[in-house]
Amino acid sequence: MAVLDLPKHESIKQRQSGSHICGKAWTAQPYLLTGVLVLFALWAPCLTPAQENAPKQDATVTLSNGDIVRGKLVHLDDENVTVSDTSKNPVEISTLKIPSVRKITVPARSTNANKFMIGLVDGSYVRADTISTDDSTAFLSIGDSAIEVPRDTVHWIAFQEPQSNPPESYKWLEELPENPAADIVAIKRDTAWQFIECAITQITPENVVVLLDGESIPVKRNKIFGICWLRPGEKPGKDIEPNPSDILLRSPLGEMKCRKITWNDDLYCWEITMVAVEDDFVIALPADALSSIDYTFGRHIDLTRRPPANSRTDPYFGGLAGDATLLQYFAPRSIMTPDDENQDSSVPTLLVHPRTEITWTVPDDSRRFQASFSLAKNSVSPTVVMVQIDNSEVFQTVLGNSEEGDMSNQPLSVDIAIDGGKQLKIIVDFLKKPLDGTDEKNVASLLSGPIQVKNPRIER
Repeated sequence: MAVLDLPKHESIKQRQSGSHICGKAWTAQPYLLTGVLVLFALWAPCLTPAQENAPKQDATVTLSNGDIVRGKLVHLDDENVTVSDTSKNPVEISTLKIPSVRKITVPARSTNANKFMIGLVDGSYVRADTISTDDSTAFLSIGDSAIEVPRDTVHWIAFQEPQSNPPESYKWLEELPENPAADIVAIKRDTAWQFIECAITQITPENVVVLLDGESIPVKRNKIFGICWLRPGEKPGKDIEPNPSDILLRSPLGEMKCRKITWNDDLYCWEITMVAVEDDFVIALPADALSSIDYTFGRHIDLTRRPPANSRTDPYFGGLAGDATLLQYFAPRSIMTPDDENQDSSVPTLLVHPRTEITWTVPDDSRRFQASFSLAKNSVSPTVVMVQIDNSEVFQTVLGNSEEGDMSNQPLSVDIAIDGGKQLKIIVDFLKKPLDGTDEKNVASLLSGPIQVKNPRIER
């Protein structure tokens, strides 16, 4: 049956499912431990204790103060990370407190998994070669490995998207109905999306099985662009504000959010505590499955999402500055722009016009302010940017070379200690230039366009 002929189905049976992740090459054995569902998804090298002469995992640890420690990973838990620098004689052992660690970078294996993208309810996503489900479990294959994910943690699947793009670029996710009554099957007719409400009961290698009026109907997967399960109160693709304790794991396969990660040197694998609908559960991944462990993910406060305590913009139009439409246009607003380090991904950005002051209240546990400043595309003259902590200037720069004809626009990253401050203020203004033949008190403002404040954040 063609998907186009499917009628709408106005109800969906709520489903309960167990929670586990396992592997084929990552062999799984579930067991219950003090009320927490624990599952170890172990790859073949993790099945037996590591040999005495097995190579140690390389690690690069970046600290909150900017220092970098390199060496072999000896130990990692939720309190400390220990690395040994074998290039020194005697070997230097460093034990670092996790609250002082920003990121741990480790070597990762490459992957050719690029057929499908699976998005989880918590905003995690992973690329896979195959996907199928039953009543309670989603089965993924990635290369030679197989993983089982509780189906109630899966939110959406993209079947036809090119997987070199991040999920943020998936237009069909952005255009899904606001309040669907059931699961959604997305197809594309010409240039328009068609969303069909139904109950998705199963995914096989060839079909998506839907339930309509009590009848199970298999629909060919090559007719479907993507699917989205009904998850009340959750919007697919939504950027979820992390808890302070959340950790972001990056991998060639995607990104995962977790609550805790430890290193098992005996089994040579990562043991990861993830959050499910009901109980936290633990999975184990091979040493080369991850590329980085980002501890600042939960510690960072995204200022593009946090309402400022005060924001004032004074457009350079004299009496027109009171016009509501102009004020709305010139007011700071949040946009997404390409990441300077990875053009395939996007970062939250504030677009700020000159003659703007934005003030945020700083939480008590804040340590640093970090951002990247650059001119917007339509800027035609240098722009002044200042940062103040408690009305005391701690940073000032001019974006764009003030020399005529030279408008280089290399992003400028800042990392500023807050030092117990209570207020953070960003000021964007026109560059003041002394008038010819006068003293410096007589100046003219050089009109310019907006700037981009990429990934502005406070580190807790």
